Amino acid sequence: MKKQIRALISVVLALTVCFGLFGCASKSLPEGFDADEVGTTAEEIVGLATMGDYDSIIGYLREDLKDAITADQLETGWAAIYEKAGAFEKITKTVLSGTADATTGEEYAVVQVLVKHANANLLYTLSFDKNLALVGLYLK
Repeated sequence: MKKQIRALISVVLALTVCFGLFGCASKSLPEGFDADEVGTTAEEIVGLATMGDYDSIIGYLREDLKDAITADQLETGWAAIYEKAGAFEKITKTVLSGTADATTGEEYAVVQVLVKHANANLLYTLSFDKNLALVGLYLK
């Protein structure tokens, strides 16, 4: 009985997280962003990540952020995640939204890319400025 309750709670929590992640993405892209361009760029970066081409990912970063992280740091930080997730299979969902920096007012496009791997699903959250330079990158 306790195992069933734990399993039910786990499922409810997982669904809550999923709905929270994608439910919050309801704000549309800010004016000036092209949905196709933003989505394609995000999926290209995800492809680079799954191939281990971290140097190219760093190349997408906005100039003022390129010194914030190195390709080696990115690889080290994500290695354990990829090891557990297993081989890349496919992108299953891409969600576009917008946000703005509270202090500067600068608007960004935010892309959440859900990716199926052999042993797990991974969620990439990428943020872009108006020039499609990468300003945020998160893997969960």
